Amino acid sequence: MKKSKKILSISLLLLLISASGFAKPKYISPNSDGVQDELVIPLKISDKRYVQGWSLVIMDANHKVVRTIGNKVALPEKVGFKSFFKQLVTSKQGVEIPESITWNGAMNNGETAPDGKYFYYISAIDDNGNEGKTKEYEVIVDTIAPDVTLVQPADKIFGEGSKSAFKIRQEGSLEDEWVGTFKSADGSVVKTVKWQNAEPAEFNWYGTDDEEAQLPDGVYSYEITATDRAGNQAPQTNITNIIYSAEKPATSIYVDGSRYFSPKTSSKIQNVKFNITIPVPEAKTGNKLVEWALSIEDKKGNVVRQYNQNNVGALPPETIVFDGTDEKGNKLADGEYQASVTAKYLNGYVPAKISSPIIVLDTEKPSAQIVASDKVFGAGSKDSVTFSIMIAPSAGAPVDSWKGEIRTSDGATIVKSYDFGAYPPEKIVWNGINDKGQIADKGAYKFIMTATDLAGNLGGGELGQAVTFDTTEAQLLLAMSDTAFSPNGNKVKDTITFTPVTATKDVVSYEFTIKNAKGTVVYRSKVDSNLPASFVWDGKDNDKILAADGMYTAQLSITSANGSSASAATQAFELDTVAPSLTTEAAWTAFAPNGNGKQKDLPLTISNSSSEKLWVAEVRNAKNSTVKKYTWSGVKNSLSWDGTNESGNICDNGTYSIVIHTTDDAGNSFSNEIKNIVLDNRETKGYITADLEGISPNGDGLYDTQKFEIRTTVTDSVVAWRFDVRKEDGNSVYSLTEKDTPNLPAVINWNGADKDGKACEGTFTGTIEVSYKNGNKVTAVSSPFVCTATAPKLSVKTAPEYFSPDNDGVDDELYIKLAGSTKARIKNWSFTIDDPKGRTFWKTSGKSAITERIIWDGLSNIQKDANGNAERVQSAMDYPYTFTVTDSLGMTSTVKGVIPIDVLVIRDGNVLKMAVPSIIFESDSSNFQTANAKLTQEQVNKNIQILNRIAEILKKFKDYKVTVEGHANKVTDNPDEETVDNMKVWGRALTPLSKERAEAIVKYLEKRGVSASSLSTNGLGGTKPVVNPKDKDNNWKNRRVEFILQK
Repeated sequence: MKKSKKILSISLLLLLISASGFAKPKYISPNSDGVQDELVIPLKISDKRYVQGWSLVIMDANHKVVRTIGNKVALPEKVGFKSFFKQLVTSKQGVEIPESITWNGAMNNGETAPDGKYFYYISAIDDNGNEGKTKEYEVIVDTIAPDVTLVQPADKIFGEGSKSAFKIRQEGSLEDEWVGTFKSADGSVVKTVKWQNAEPAEFNWYGTDDEEAQLPDGVYSYEITATDRAGNQAPQTNITNIIYSAEKPATSIYVDGSRYFSPKTSSKIQNVKFNITIPVPEAKTGNKLVEWALSIEDKKGNVVRQYNQNNVGALPPETIVFDGTDEKGNKLADGEYQASVTAKYLNGYVPAKISSPIIVLDTEKPSAQIVASDKVFGAGSKDSVTFSIMIAPSAGAPVDSWKGEIRTSDGATIVKSYDFGAYPPEKIVWNGINDKGQIADKGAYKFIMTATDLAGNLGGGELGQAVTFDTTEAQLLLAMSDTAFSPNGNKVKDTITFTPVTATKDVVSYEFTIKNAKGTVVYRSKVDSNLPASFVWDGKDNDKILAADGMYTAQLSITSANGSSASAATQAFELDTVAPSLTTEAAWTAFAPNGNGKQKDLPLTISNSSSEKLWVAEVRNAKNSTVKKYTWSGVKNSLSWDGTNESGNICDNGTYSIVIHTTDDAGNSFSNEIKNIVLDNRETKGYITADLEGISPNGDGLYDTQKFEIRTTVTDSVVAWRFDVRKEDGNSVYSLTEKDTPNLPAVINWNGADKDGKACEGTFTGTIEVSYKNGNKVTAVSSPFVCTATAPKLSVKTAPEYFSPDNDGVDDELYIKLAGSTKARIKNWSFTIDDPKGRTFWKTSGKSAITERIIWDGLSNIQKDANGNAERVQSAMDYPYTFTVTDSLGMTSTVKGVIPIDVLVIRDGNVLKMAVPSIIFESDSSNFQTANAKLTQEQVNKNIQILNRIAEILKKFKDYKVTVEGHANKVTDNPDEETVDNMKVWGRALTPLSKERAEAIVKYLEKRGVSASSLSTNGLGGTKPVVNPKDKDNNWKNRRVEFILQK
């Protein structure tokens, strides 16, 4: 029963291993990258006391054993009375069972197992010699990282012209998953592409994100990576400084003709015609128009009519005519509307919604109300009639020309006509004179106003009741040619003409006078003769002096042959020699209506303006054609042109002028012109790229300078620019402006120094800001990069203090902690342990990530012993190490140190052995503790330190007999070297010398408290070498002192 219980415990061990999730093959990559470097096998057993030994066996694909890892062998305890009694009453103890067993990929010869398939099992033996083992499990060693080749394109700009896509050309190994990521300049991932159970394929990127929405123009990067089942990661492979500058299909909409219309009326303007542009990409671009629409929206934004691919066709027409009706054909209400164009493309690009100028649906006719001051005039004191005019306000289409007519009451004959323009006067005075300057016939007349607004609506108003022109008692009328004149010699209204009209034919004398506003006569002509056909006044008084500007009246009195008399007077008229005037100032002379700056229009400041009935401002293009006109009366303080024409469309890019002019009633004219106004609506975009991911301005010729490339879509009209290198906090450490060089450079090189010439440290970006004459501003930021002249900072920590890899379960493993920090990336690193003679003993290395924790068992992965197995460290020797790290900027740091090896107690069959090659004797002498010319004090101190440690260890083995054996290294093949002194060739004989040295060691150990009865000596000379004496690199190991421990 007892035996079966032991076997059961072994079975339980095997069962627990097999149920630990190891049914599927495990993958490891023992390449010191810190990821899956080891195979860790968890162990668990409920009854450990019967297990006297266990081992992990690793076999290659041919089932050849390549590595065996066994249990630890504890050193014996001192057995006294108490401990002996304790053993009698204590349950049997088995060997220590670890929680897990780790294989780091090393074979018995110290080398790393080649990539391939391996098998492993665990065996155990109980105290009766019964052995059991698990079934075999599979582990795959794979140290080869996923491989990928990414073609670096010569042209990294796309989105313009026929290059609507960026071609990613790549190929790589077959992996579980490849992941490609696109990142913006700030490092944010904007799109991810994956390939599962496949090789990475070539593909096109159209500048879209994961939702297929178009990304903003800017600088992007692409990176591809994969991690295989063994944890190997593909090396960093990327394309940087990809410039996405999308030639976004430019949709547009223009009103062709009037933006005012009056549907389903008598107007000639029944609709509004829109010229639209919705580009359809060519098939070769790979892009396609998938949706389009022209929507009519009311003032509240409600869509009242839509034209799209469903009701018009897949291809948008160049022209769409809107007739003012909704989808059902019903006429829409009067008011303001706006058309907008939207589109969507296959590459995900959705142009910004653009809108037409506001269009006005107006079916209301212009309206005017007219009131006469009198019902009858022309006789007695009422020599004229005043018509008051009131224009009905309208929110619809404006009227640019009102006309007035005085007609006979039947409307058949026009006797007087007026052209008022956009601003009719409030009052009109008619004295009965027709357009020919003659007295109109006696009768009834009416005043009619007519106008056609910009929507084509014809309207107006007329006097409700005709007025009567009664000339029964009228014997004399005096008509004047104008209401104002300007006798300033410019041949425009320099005189004013007065025409007498009378039925009296026998006039014998007359008196013609001009009076100023005070009633003072300034001009008189009194003649005894018949009336002239007219009187022409040049504005001068009887002394030929020009009268002062002001209001005047003319009077005429006549005497007939029969002695009767009559008189007539005109209404007041104006003598005005002062021309209109104003001063204008433009805030700027270049602007961009669709730009991103403040100069979206052209504002004019008007000052010192005279008050006039009609001011006109005309915007003229380079051909002197008027594209936009503004009018006003009185005084205006400002004027702004928004860049549109009369239809509300944005004008073409070009040079324009604004002419402001007027002519007053007296004929005085004024004109002011602002020239060289530039409308520049070109889209301005800018990009800046940093050539390197990091620089190290340390003068070593590697990555000392950062190269910035600057690209703008508009290179002319730059008025200011500023380049900065900025830290993460936004502060500038280096800058250039147009003051340094007028022209914006295409390339700027930065040497890593700040404004004071000091080398900068940290993460930086390059920024550019460009200001244009039209007010546009362009800003761009490069990808972040590192600037540092500081080499990597390294540290190495080891534990325990006494490293003794002798498989006794105490301090058998050395824990090495590596640390390396750098502002750049780690490019490669290595950690090397040399043997005491400076030859490489153990080495590991890696790229990018440093293996922070290394567990070393003291075996070499370079050197091998005589049996081809990994060489173990020698007792009590110092093994120097070198830790080296090189960063991505080419800077290298190295840290060196020493790993001291404790005295190793190795089980060799049924004996324990301590082999110590580190005790240094004086040449041809047994002296090891007195310094002289042949033995340094440092060597003496080291000898004493080692022997003191050996004494401390031997005191733990009081039940053992210790034989101290001296060994030497032969320098010849002559057998006499062992027994015969020959001071010229080999020195003292090796056998007696080694015996003396063993005895000298024993004497020292006795002084250190080791029992003399347990010590004996033997001198073996060079008869038992551990390496070939002719092996100059390793024969130092033959010179040793061995301590053989036996019960």
